[in-house]
Amino acid sequence: MVRSRMVLGAILLALPLAAAAQATAQAVASTPEHEKKASATEQQGDQLRLEVRRVPVDVVVTDKQGNAVRGLRKADFVVKEDKTPQTVLSFDYFDGSKPSFVPHKLPALPPNTYISLPGEPERGPLYVLYYDMVNTWQDDQMSFHEQLLDFVDKATPGTRMALFVNAAGLHLIQGFTSDHALLRAAILSKGPGPHLPKVFLGGVTRWGPGEFGGLDAVAALSNLKFIAQYLNGIPGRKNLLWLSSLFPIPVGPTSNALTYLLSESIQETYAALEASQVALCPVDVHGVDNSPAKYDIEREIAKAAGGHAYYANNRATQLLDKAVKDGESYYSLTYSPTNMKYDGSERHIEVTLAKKASYTLTYRTLYYGVPDDAPRPSAQKSKVLQARFVAAKAADTLFANIEHGAPMLHDLIFSAHLAAVGEPVLATAEQMAQMEDSPAFFRTRHKDRPLKPLPPVMLQKYQIDYVVIDPKLKELAARAGKPPALEFAAAAYDDDGLGLNSMWNLGLASAEPKANGKAGALFRAEQELEAPPGAAWIRLAVRDTLSDRTGTIEVRLPLKPEPITVAASTSN
Repeated sequence: MVRSRMVLGAILLALPLAAAAQATAQAVASTPEHEKKASATEQQGDQLRLEVRRVPVDVVVTDKQGNAVRGLRKADFVVKEDKTPQTVLSFDYFDGSKPSFVPHKLPALPPNTYISLPGEPERGPLYVLYYDMVNTWQDDQMSFHEQLLDFVDKATPGTRMALFVNAAGLHLIQGFTSDHALLRAAILSKGPGPHLPKVFLGGVTRWGPGEFGGLDAVAALSNLKFIAQYLNGIPGRKNLLWLSSLFPIPVGPTSNALTYLLSESIQETYAALEASQVALCPVDVHGVDNSPAKYDIEREIAKAAGGHAYYANNRATQLLDKAVKDGESYYSLTYSPTNMKYDGSERHIEVTLAKKASYTLTYRTLYYGVPDDAPRPSAQKSKVLQARFVAAKAADTLFANIEHGAPMLHDLIFSAHLAAVGEPVLATAEQMAQMEDSPAFFRTRHKDRPLKPLPPVMLQKYQIDYVVIDPKLKELAARAGKPPALEFAAAAYDDDGLGLNSMWNLGLASAEPKANGKAGALFRAEQELEAPPGAAWIRLAVRDTLSDRTGTIEVRLPLKPEPITVAASTSN
């Protein structure tokens, strides 16, 4: 649980953050216009989706040389669903060849003090590296490990990537970051916690599927669905690069008898990919293979899910480089389908250019008209948890941004200082009851028998001091005719990314802020978070409820030792 104490008013910092605030204001003011436009488009789209169902279609347009084609307009695109023309409702272009956000250099911060600004420039959409070791030949694993490191070392600066691995379960190894040194360290890490083995012996072999779901279509679909739902609520396109030797999923439910039996899993997975704006790109790490049928399957998987397949190259690094370059710039369109019957049927999308041109268009060609009902209930703990969390994310954007590993947000700028307070103490019965709905402590309820109380655990208290520095707070509040209203959220996670405590948001309606020169408004808030054993991460979020602008910070535990101040040493 989270206990909070708020201190209202303008606070002048006797820390380097005063200088940081000035740099922050300049960074916000210098944000490229196309990023501001994109943000406005995403906010507008979220509001419209509450009124009318929309189908998002991201279109990558390239010329004969494979270069991105820029300068096309809304009128240039013709969209059809099942051969019926559709009206394009929204249109935008995202140019990932240029940095979308360049932070100004900030002064050094005191120990355990963090700010919601990246240390590196950011560019392009998000990329998920999904290394499916269960379906990767062991020989391929040995060669690909070094090639993955080579790709990360040479990746375009500012590219934001996250790393999942499927090895004895699906694990998030590194959350989204533009700091490629962090990604390299995660690949080389030996633990504790989830890590990337150099070779995983439990996967598919030449003699069979192995011990952990190799060649299992249901397991493969389940993992893709989980990643898509993890990304749900995060705005913009995500390129999911499926790194594997084999890709054991069907393309559609009507292909043959096997895919018919799997139709429900296929529908749910492809619907989740579409809802989260995820383009699926199979990347074959096996190298050159004399199997045209295999490549046909990879192309069909990519085509149906809006991506591109990459194969037939013994240098996987080159495949990854091309996948990132191909996916960085795209046109984003939405339409409201004329077919309003949502019965789970397969819908086919066709996008062409009004003026015939020798360009290649890559986009999602398939989606399922599934109803927007709540996910089906299930007695399985993992499915119940995921369904509850997905529903919460759909209802509140803060749930998507507070989850472990989500991209850093800097729409709203704040700093936070964290400090461990005292020694761990045994939780009370009330505190344990409040943690029952957290993923790490969640238990499926049964009608025929009540739940027994959880045994108490030790809780470590953390003091969190927030300072909100935002040059737009006053302007937006004046435009809305209301005082600024801020929400603060904190959540602790273990190494597996499971929430260890229930997240609690505290709404704050403050008095009219005072300006601090050119630095903008400053507010201070104090919050206490009591984390159970195994806490490896603390993630913080602050949201301006008037505009839904949010900032996030994620901190790795344990905290760094801090020098003892004169006042503290005197009091002892």
